Amino acid sequence: MYSKFMRKTGAAVMAAAMALNATALSVSNVFAADEVKYEFEDAVLTGTVAVTDDSNASGGKVARMEDDGSISIEVDAPSAGMYNIIIYAGGIGGAKQQNLSVNGTSVGTLAVPASDSFEKIVVPVVKLNEGKNTVLIEKSWGWTNFDYLTIEPAELAEIKATQTTCCDVNATDETRALMSYLASVYGEHIISGQQEIYNYGPHDFEYEFEYLNDLTGHYPALRGFDYGNFCCPAFGSDDGSTERVIDWVKNKNGIAESTFHLNVPVDMSSYEIGSRIDFAQTTYSEKTDFSPSKAVQEGTKENQYYMQALTTLAEQFSKLQDEGIPIIWRPLHEAEGGGGETGSWFWWGREGSEAYKELWIYTYKTLTEKFGLHNLIWEWNSYDFATSADWYPGDEYVDIIGYDKYSCTKYLAENNWQPSITHDDSAYSSTFYNIMEKYDSKKMVSMAENDSFSTLENLTGEKAGWLYFMTWYDGGSPDINFVSDPRFNTEEDTIAMYQSDYCITLDELPADLYTKDTPKPDPIPTTATTTKDPAKTTTTVTTEADPSKTYGKVVYDKTKNSYQVTLPKAAKDFYIEVELPKNIEYANGGLGVNVELDGEYYWVNLQWEATKSGDVKINVLDNFLNCSLGTEVIEDEALIKKIKAELGKATVYEGQIWYAQENEESAPTDGVKIVSAYLKDESSTTTTTETEKPTTGGETVEVTLLGDANCDGEVNMADVASIIQHIGNHDAYALSAQGEANTDMCDGTAGITGNDALAVQLLVAKQITKLPYVE
Repeated sequence: MYSKFMRKTGAAVMAAAMALNATALSVSNVFAADEVKYEFEDAVLTGTVAVTDDSNASGGKVARMEDDGSISIEVDAPSAGMYNIIIYAGGIGGAKQQNLSVNGTSVGTLAVPASDSFEKIVVPVVKLNEGKNTVLIEKSWGWTNFDYLTIEPAELAEIKATQTTCCDVNATDETRALMSYLASVYGEHIISGQQEIYNYGPHDFEYEFEYLNDLTGHYPALRGFDYGNFCCPAFGSDDGSTERVIDWVKNKNGIAESTFHLNVPVDMSSYEIGSRIDFAQTTYSEKTDFSPSKAVQEGTKENQYYMQALTTLAEQFSKLQDEGIPIIWRPLHEAEGGGGETGSWFWWGREGSEAYKELWIYTYKTLTEKFGLHNLIWEWNSYDFATSADWYPGDEYVDIIGYDKYSCTKYLAENNWQPSITHDDSAYSSTFYNIMEKYDSKKMVSMAENDSFSTLENLTGEKAGWLYFMTWYDGGSPDINFVSDPRFNTEEDTIAMYQSDYCITLDELPADLYTKDTPKPDPIPTTATTTKDPAKTTTTVTTEADPSKTYGKVVYDKTKNSYQVTLPKAAKDFYIEVELPKNIEYANGGLGVNVELDGEYYWVNLQWEATKSGDVKINVLDNFLNCSLGTEVIEDEALIKKIKAELGKATVYEGQIWYAQENEESAPTDGVKIVSAYLKDESSTTTTTETEKPTTGGETVEVTLLGDANCDGEVNMADVASIIQHIGNHDAYALSAQGEANTDMCDGTAGITGNDALAVQLLVAKQITKLPYVE
């Protein structure tokens, strides 16, 4: 093995290499102006591909691919460099996908739209040699008519991302700092990454990392984890993931990323919630009756199961948040699978894109809003199919877009689905630029999983600006060793990559990676979304930012005639902006919220009133109207008091317009709208004076540490639990005199309330920096 102390490739050497590559890319001045057509009927055809007559084709003939075969055609490039290959083809009976390679190197999947004629398909940024180059199209789905292709010099798009702040506006300081660092290196470097093996795998968790360090003298900067087994309600157990994440980030200053291969029962219909079953009776594939659309519906078995998993996950991520550790979070990955609405090989994509997007958003809101986790950088998996954008959950729920590359491995049905492995070190530049363009260059694009990570020469030469690569582990399947097998990554390529200035390794991450001061972002603007059915239109309204206000979101659902009002954080006071037509002099409405208390969910109604367009202040106590459990209206004053104490924790409300008045006669509510929701920035009124609190016996007790309800010398979620228990049952969970003094810090002399618990929770979540907290 090579010495651990090998130096990185010198900056001067890398600069010279980049300059050489830049020269090679300059082909536009020598390219012939006349377009050359390469007719597919003149290509070398194999299998069932045959030439057929077609009056719509440029030469009157096409190469028709059915259920087998390939098409090989030679094209001439005037000089070496990057080109766009433009193919004219049409899918027979629907959109199709085929495998595309150039000069023996895969350039990804060729997505062909459905067409009775021929659609223009641009395959951007493909490396061609001077002179002859072989373009090979191999059957994947088949059933496609191919007319002709042309080539043109590629004008490389600027590698950029316009949305590089966290989509979670309440992201912790450490999370924002990490996101800022990722944005600072995007397009200029690639971050090295390595996935760790699963629990009970053929070797220990450190094998791949020590192999890389022994070989190259460097560890990867990014380590991939997986919380699927840990959090699985059917068989999961603690595999030490959280401790390894803490060690990797806190002790080694590395970056952590995690997937979520969550198994579900194969036979969900007969599974009993809470029972433990054998691993073999579970799967994360699509071969299950587990319904992703039911997983978001309260009361279903799927929802109970999924919530058990998310609750376990939240406990672990909360530990990381308490330690100041962010994590790149990549759940529900590869949802589209082989493409289209029915191509998924995972259960979370088995019911198509609409059910999947609902599940993603439900997962996002559950972890951020219900469990208060703000240490997550949300990474979503895309493919480069024509249908891939249909699966995108939306800018406001995604931070990074990842692509999973497995181009060296093909599974052959005629070989009992055993892998056929061919070395492929393509940079997949065409795929990179296609994905960047598909999502309007808003998000950074990563190679979130890979077999081979390409080579230094190809990545820099083809300007493939992947944010990071994440090589999968050794030994996951028989004869599959992604890290050490030269059919995937040779020792020479691995050394060259890890020792280059272009590749960032663990020792090169900055010391202030998690402490750099990064300002809080404004919410990512959302756009109106319209489904294929005009009757099912959901519109998201945003308002221009005001320095004194922190805006949330207001979403109107036409099918329910209701608004979803989402605040940027929990608060006892907030504002909505109401718009009234000129002829309307008065309107009122309701905001409803679910409040959890002792395992029950109470629906609480708040009422607002407006006599003109503008701001309406909502105080969750002053605007309180009533609450109910199911159809039963709650009248128990003691219970109502407990419910009111929990109101300040809510961030999501359901709103409706109840009544509008035109002059002295009632009028329809059409035209009355809730257009925004926000909190006022009143941080300047916050006081930092520690006070003295008397006990019930009349003695004066000095505050030792504000928020330390259980008097253990720390302020954390255990104190929140102590306060809530104390409020709910003072006799059973009485705080000590010292605990009461440390806790009663809000609402003047009002005593200990839910707002005190909320203040501690905000502090622990790093949404405020000190106590007491006064809005």
